[in-house]
Amino acid sequence: MSAGLPAAPGPPPGKGQLRAEFMRIASHELRTPLTSLRGYSEMLVSGRAGQLSEQQLRMVTMIDLCAGRVYGIVEDLIVLAGLDEGSFGLAVEPTRLAPLAVRVAGELATQARAAGVTIDVAVPDAAALDADPRHLQRALANLLSAAIAFAPRQGTVRLAAEPDPGGSVRLALLCPPGGTPADEQRALYERCFGPGPAELEGVGLALAVVAAVVRHHGGSLAVSANDAEVTVTVTLPPAPPPDPSHIVLRRRSPVRT
Repeated sequence: MSAGLPAAPGPPPGKGQLRAEFMRIASHELRTPLTSLRGYSEMLVSGRAGQLSEQQLRMVTMIDLCAGRVYGIVEDLIVLAGLDEGSFGLAVEPTRLAPLAVRVAGELATQARAAGVTIDVAVPDAAALDADPRHLQRALANLLSAAIAFAPRQGTVRLAAEPDPGGSVRLALLCPPGGTPADEQRALYERCFGPGPAELEGVGLALAVVAAVVRHHGGSLAVSANDAEVTVTVTLPPAPPPDPSHIVLRRRSPVRT
């Protein structure tokens, strides 16, 4: 019997696929050492490894802050790689927004203190919907981190939510101008949230992830600005739409967050 012919090779991967694969591999390779770095720096900051002098504590706190920022960038790159290769999806479950908002504020407390900014969270327990809590938490963290970077020292960044009678939830992020001018803030938000290519560096990278997560949930984004504050409004439906472009990986049973 003659041997069968080898299968014809498939088409070579496109540039988008290669870029996504590179981003995914590089991001996962960076994750492990960054996790260790963050673990040790958190131990030093907490005092579990011994008492530090005031100067040492300031230095270690900055190391912890920078490691956290780099880890956030890595997580954003993983999300964008999934979007690029079409594998990004949502793991949807009943989600309460108040615990997510409090958790995000706690994670960003070091960044806020270093910037001299106060975080105010006003999210009622009634604010709940079907969503992917992990991706939604990342979007909230990116929004809040950007607002902290834009805010003036001694300023207050406020994250508020209001459930609608129809089951939707409207989130508002309010940031006082003074650090970065209000018009500049609004222009950057609009470029990153718009349909065109986003600015995939610095704050622009984080905001591009926010836009992707919100739109996969079937939500919308709006930005307004005046002399008193810059407001980013996120409106989320009760559940993601049943649309093939919004990939839902699995639906978990109800879990209390």
